[in-house]
Amino acid sequence: MVQRRPSQHARTTRRIAEIDEPSAAVWDVVARVDSDELATAAALLHNLHPADQADALAALDHRDRRRLLDRIDSHTLAELLPFLTPEELEHVAPDVALPQLTAALDESPAQLGADVLHALPRSDAEIVLGRLPKAGLVEPLLEHDDESAGGIMAPELMVLNPHLSTEQALNVLRAAMPAPAVRDTVYIVDTEGVLLGSIALHALVFAAPLTALRDLMEPVGPTVTTDMDQEDALKIFQRYALHALPVLDRDGRLVGVTTSDDLLDIAQQEATEDMYRLVGLVDDEALTAPVTTALRRRLPWLLLNLATAFAAAAVVAAFESTLARIAALAIFLPIIAGQGGNAGMQVTTLAVRAMALGEFDRHFTRIVLPREVMIGIASGIAFGLLVGVVGWLWQDNPWLGVAVGAAMLGTMIVAGLFGLSIPIVLRALGADPALAASIFVTTATDMLGFLFFLGLAALLIDRIA
Repeated sequence: MVQRRPSQHARTTRRIAEIDEPSAAVWDVVARVDSDELATAAALLHNLHPADQADALAALDHRDRRRLLDRIDSHTLAELLPFLTPEELEHVAPDVALPQLTAALDESPAQLGADVLHALPRSDAEIVLGRLPKAGLVEPLLEHDDESAGGIMAPELMVLNPHLSTEQALNVLRAAMPAPAVRDTVYIVDTEGVLLGSIALHALVFAAPLTALRDLMEPVGPTVTTDMDQEDALKIFQRYALHALPVLDRDGRLVGVTTSDDLLDIAQQEATEDMYRLVGLVDDEALTAPVTTALRRRLPWLLLNLATAFAAAAVVAAFESTLARIAALAIFLPIIAGQGGNAGMQVTTLAVRAMALGEFDRHFTRIVLPREVMIGIASGIAFGLLVGVVGWLWQDNPWLGVAVGAAMLGTMIVAGLFGLSIPIVLRALGADPALAASIFVTTATDMLGFLFFLGLAALLIDRIA
């Protein structure tokens, strides 16, 4: 059996309880378990919504959870499993007795079955898969990369052959009583499983009984292959405003479908990853991660940030004599650095978002680069005049105002250029455009901002002093 990482689309459809604290009823169940009132706890749990049931199980420790799980039937377990987050699933799934878990997964979608299996120890996962009646649907999902279209697809479909009449087709569907991921579409395939077309379920129901399906089916719209990256699948999904996207293998056979729920989860997670990477964090790090894990992930980027800070400090040190003569210059250094860094990160954030959405190409760059230069000049003039006047009035020295105002203008222009160019360079080097871009952008704006300001101040030192 091929093992893969915990699925990122596992159960990100987390309930309202993730936003609010667990209800009093949840804590009542926990309290009953703590008091060894297991029968009462199980009865109370049975009356809760599956989302609250999942909260109650997640709140218990390993020993108490096992005791309560022994009193839960497989149907209840099947209903609550989708409401466990991927992290909770890794704690809860190993505590369930294997026969009980097998029965629950037989009632669950194949997608969830795959998620649960790789939350188990390898030996237990193989036992469950060997006993699972729907193993034929679950096992293929384990073979696909987690970040591919095959890794997020659901294999439960309504599939029919084109030679059937509408009456025969409806009889087949009634006999099979499928529980498909897409409930409003029937897919038409040939004897080899190659996708030929689709029929809206309402069109099938209202068609004349003897109408052949080949006469009803519509051409298939966009499709994806199992090995396509999930981000590319998401772009297709968004571009054509789809509610479902058929997934084909390399031979064109229909093997599954991705739905709007799955891809919405992916969009949310990709946005979170980009947000984390902008500041050099690992995308799956949580506030509750162990201290050693957090340090191992954060320290390399913090060390890089420290090195670049020393580079900016070296620029300041080069003008030590200038600062010694005019101490007031030091007051304006954090103002220039902060304004330039913030302006640069605004541009970087927009650039990374455009890249993530597939909007960034050479044509886009030709339009955006001059635009950002114009914005940098306009905002630089505005803020340069403002801080220049403040410097003039504060120190009663117009030349100090000229130096700080001109430095602010240069810094704002640099912020726009580097905020746009750094993601482009990172992508050209094959690196993630969002990876720690903030470190490089703020370093560039700090160093050049300090150089502009202190360099101008050194040139005008006799007038300023």
